[in-house]
Amino acid sequence: MRALLYVVFVTIGGVLAVAVGYLVEPAVSMTASLIVFLALFFANFVVSWIALVLVTNGSLKNEHGRRAHSDIDKAGQEAMTASGTMPWAPQSLQRTTMVGDR
Repeated sequence: MRALLYVVFVTIGGVLAVAVGYLVEPAVSMTASLIVFLALFFANFVVSWIALVLVTNGSLKNEHGRRAHSDIDKAGQEAMTASGTMPWAPQSLQRTTMVGDR
């Protein structure tokens, strides 16, 4: 669904870029029209992406992703402090103490 919506936004932006390019051509020159069209055409992709994020998520800040990421970080830190080592690392990479109390 998001891909289709992005294509719709890009298509609308492309049509607007062509229309503005056609309006600039008789007023200024063909070269200026091409420059304006190209600038609008490539800016269209960025603006369409931002519009898609705003429409689908409602905000540019991903609060759910941040919360999930911090939960994963906290769980990893708790696992490291509970066991004293990195349980996911191979045995050869884990530190040994000088006393050898492993």
